[in-house]
Amino acid sequence: MADIYDKAKRSQLMSCVKHARTDPEEKVAYLLKKLKIKYRRNLKSLPGQPDFVIKSAKTVIFVNGCFWHDHRNCKLARRPRTNKAFWVRKAIDNKRRDQRKNRLLRKQGWHILTIWQCNLRQPEKVLRRIEKMIFKV
Repeated sequence: MADIYDKAKRSQLMSCVKHARTDPEEKVAYLLKKLKIKYRRNLKSLPGQPDFVIKSAKTVIFVNGCFWHDHRNCKLARRPRTNKAFWVRKAIDNKRRDQRKNRLLRKQGWHILTIWQCNLRQPEKVLRRIEKMIFKV
């Protein structure tokens, strides 16, 4: 099926996609507050500008959208049928960038927790993962 919008309109629509304070990020912020964990958001001084930085536990949290970060075997990560080459390249580039920023963060001594958008359908499980990571329970 062809795109119903021309290139200019599609580009304009895609530029409106939020990259910070998304719904999944807000859900994680709620869970962190519930655990009474102090955090900073989107620190530009760290590689990849993590969504959440918990300095006391030397931990960063990335909240990844399943589509944008190509979550394997996830229904939310299905690629569009049109312009396949572009979307394959985009997914590969995003994964490489994620790997690169994670490597840099680990070199600096940070622990990394990645929370996928689809995991937030079960907030209690995510809450326990955060608890384990931060409090080493």
